[in-house]
Amino acid sequence: MSSLQSLDIAKRSATTTPPPQARKNVAEVAKLIDVSSCIGCKACQVACMQWNDLRDDVGDNYGSYDNPRDLTPQSWTVMRFSEVEVEQGKLEWLIRKDGCMH
Repeated sequence: MSSLQSLDIAKRSATTTPPPQARKNVAEVAKLIDVSSCIGCKACQVACMQWNDLRDDVGDNYGSYDNPRDLTPQSWTVMRFSEVEVEQGKLEWLIRKDGCMH
């Protein structure tokens, strides 16, 4: 268990099971992401896995910078990269952060 888990923050999930009463007085938290300053470094993806003590298998290379390819029970945040042609012969990356909705 990570030392970060000792903080007074409750993990949330999509389960219908009510949370234990021990978490009744836990403060609500929110996560704000400034997508205008995102450079696609995937630090938020790594931080999510570390914070939540998640470990995902190393996947196969499918010729895309997306890794893993999709959200999984062990990957709650995934960066999506799309290459678009903005001018004749000029390409740009469009970067999107996908996260679970738990």
